[in-house]
Amino acid sequence: MFGFGKQRASVQEQSIDAVFVSETGLVRKDNQDNVLVSVAHGVFCVADGMGGGAEGAKASATVCHELKLMTHISGATFAERIAAVRASIIDANNAIYAYAHERGFRQMGSTAVVMVTDPSDSTHAAVLHVGDSRLYRIRGGLVSLLTRDHSVGRELSDFAGEKASDFRSRANPLTHILTRAVGVQPTVQVDEREIDVRQGDRFVLCTDGVHDVISDARLGVFAAGGTLESAASRLAAEVVRCGAPDNYSFVLVCA
Repeated sequence: MFGFGKQRASVQEQSIDAVFVSETGLVRKDNQDNVLVSVAHGVFCVADGMGGGAEGAKASATVCHELKLMTHISGATFAERIAAVRASIIDANNAIYAYAHERGFRQMGSTAVVMVTDPSDSTHAAVLHVGDSRLYRIRGGLVSLLTRDHSVGRELSDFAGEKASDFRSRANPLTHILTRAVGVQPTVQVDEREIDVRQGDRFVLCTDGVHDVISDARLGVFAAGGTLESAASRLAAEVVRCGAPDNYSFVLVCA
């Protein structure tokens, strides 16, 4: 998916707005990212494909396609919606793995970070993710990272403790190697957690094309103020100002 888009819907008398941006960047020729935004169904996803060119784009598109199928479920409880998202990611894993295996492709896969809301309680949501695409929450000017990267860099940071920055600098670019992705292995483990939502919270789902070039603190500054449209424009402009070396995609959600 390319360009800019906006959606709005009311959930329990509370409006939810979302905007998305997905662009190729200034260096890459192809956009291997895909996003899914369904405000009416309370499902938001950013997926970053790997495998090069068409294979990477197909992998991330498969993730979003499987998730789109579950958005047609009506009357489901929050637990059922979480289970449906989990099942969709597993279905995407099976489809990508089978496609790559049949054609002899190696390392074809995708990240996935998904936020799903509770249809019966606007103060609850859940996040499910695989890989290094992230979900942030901005509340009262403070930025909180709600996901943990499945990457060599994250594992080294956990291992190194106080010497994490030294390990990251010495291991680069190995730090960007994923330790988990959708479609690379016959099975996939999906991390998930429930999160609280307050009116006025902003959430940022983004690929590493965003968080690799902008610090968490600066991401919060650009995404927090003004309308969602102006925040999206500022955030995209900052990625470009930093060189946009990778595809960059993000979804901004305001509760």
